[in-house]
Amino acid sequence: MTAPITTTDLTPGEFEALRAAGAWYAKYHAVRIAELADDPSAYAEHKREKFLTLLVALRKLGFEMALPDALRSDERQAA
Repeated sequence: MTAPITTTDLTPGEFEALRAAGAWYAKYHAVRIAELADDPSAYAEHKREKFLTLLVALRKLGFEMALPDALRSDERQAA
């Protein structure tokens, strides 16, 4: 098994590519996740939690993204 790398192991270009890919993924899936906002199932809750975790990680990397209104209460609870 390969040891995990850290951001310091990445070149600036690799780091930016990773950040951009995460941002694209988050933007692409924001609508789908917002559609699950009122779904009380464990599946929907898991998807929302993973999405919010991605946003927190992207914010730590310097990317800001507007959170869909339907998820704003979830973000406050996760904080």
